[in-house]
Amino acid sequence: MEQPLSEIEPKAWVDVTGVIRWGAQPPTGIQRVETTVCRQAFETSTAGFVIFDVLARRYRRLTQREMAFLAYIVLGKWPADTAARGERLKGAFAYLDVQFSHQDNETARRLAYAATGFRRRSGGLYTVAKLVLRLFQWLFVVLRSLMLGASAVARRISGRPQRWAPEGSVVLVSHEVSRNRSITDGLDQAGLHGVNIVHDLIPVLQPELVSKRFSAGMDTFLRRILKAPEPIIAVSRSTRDDLIMWNRDDVGAAYPFEIKVCPLGSALVSTQRDNEPIPGLEGRPFSVFCSTFDIRKNHHLLVAVWAWLARNMDIARLPDLVLIGRRGNASGLVEAELAKAPELAGRVHILSGISDKQLRWGYQNAVLGLFPSSAEGWGLGVSECLASGLPVVHADVPSLKEAAQDLMPVLPAGDFDAWSTTLKDLFEHPEKIEALRSRVAETYDRGSPAGFAGCVISYLNLLADKGLGAARVQKQQIA
Repeated sequence: MEQPLSEIEPKAWVDVTGVIRWGAQPPTGIQRVETTVCRQAFETSTAGFVIFDVLARRYRRLTQREMAFLAYIVLGKWPADTAARGERLKGAFAYLDVQFSHQDNETARRLAYAATGFRRRSGGLYTVAKLVLRLFQWLFVVLRSLMLGASAVARRISGRPQRWAPEGSVVLVSHEVSRNRSITDGLDQAGLHGVNIVHDLIPVLQPELVSKRFSAGMDTFLRRILKAPEPIIAVSRSTRDDLIMWNRDDVGAAYPFEIKVCPLGSALVSTQRDNEPIPGLEGRPFSVFCSTFDIRKNHHLLVAVWAWLARNMDIARLPDLVLIGRRGNASGLVEAELAKAPELAGRVHILSGISDKQLRWGYQNAVLGLFPSSAEGWGLGVSECLASGLPVVHADVPSLKEAAQDLMPVLPAGDFDAWSTTLKDLFEHPEKIEALRSRVAETYDRGSPAGFAGCVISYLNLLADKGLGAARVQKQQIA
């Protein structure tokens, strides 16, 4: 007898390991991408959810408790930054059993930040709180490892199969675990076929920009999915082309699939919802650059350019510079540039951990967007600016041109003179910025978060419904 539709298990699954580990806080970068896919799957019921249990080294379906925590995260049920401190504290420690079951270093950081009053992620009190929480985490890990060991013994004695997924099932593997050494065995045991989003090839094409460990891990991961082979989704045509070229020139895998492109397109944060002013910026003209403080992003170049502008143009025409993002390996360079430029006192604002509402306000109230990064797979900050109607000046990187739909001014990455003279001209002639703003309003195709996520989930369902062969193409002789 056929099962009722509600009881039939899906064959397309989304791995939520990264989203669960990141927890209930504003997502950034890849976390934002994965959360967007999860939200689409929730709202449309077009895919199921699984998690890679690192301790058990296997994939499994979510428990009801884990599913509730996932909904709490991706549907935005957790308290906003503007909520009362007690409410935020309660929200941060909600589902603590799930958080500790799938913890990583971010878990202790997030909880210590909450426990110390949501002030900052540094200082003695924060460090002590983080250490205490990590001790509790490890105690929980030890106890859970013992329970999993007993469960594994019981499963072997009973002869229960580990495979649970319906025949032909596919899973979108989380970036959080894609490089785990046990991932292949975990997929095989569950009966799942992995599908992977590739964001960029920077770690293998420009390894000097990342740590040796990360570069080696990404190299192993990309070679594995090309040789396995596993279907790949690229976030841009540029990333797809880089992958094809690298495979042709370096890997040499007879890759049988067409690489699916699902462009990130518009902002992954809705531009239509409420906003909230960023403290200290109301009534002040400013330009904005939103990205993690990584050396390749060239934050320090912008600070040096701003110092030159402050000395070489009417200071009343120069907007403040707002840099939004998590600290990274470029933070020291930015601080060094600021130390050399006393004329920038009070004119450069470095922000981290702002809410989505504040980010929306920043994009909607800025004079100009900036994105000087020298290497990107997409450049989400470019499309976030444009989706908010904000013109943006960006570096001459193919993926950034793709994100901007070839509509915005393009400058050589790292070229101080080009950035200085171009920005001086724009700030001294604000009508040129307004002309760019009009071009955005009239021409830019905004897309939508659902458009990107829908593309990803539709491809998963295609692979699941018609088998992996549906995505195969004749083996290309890549010239």
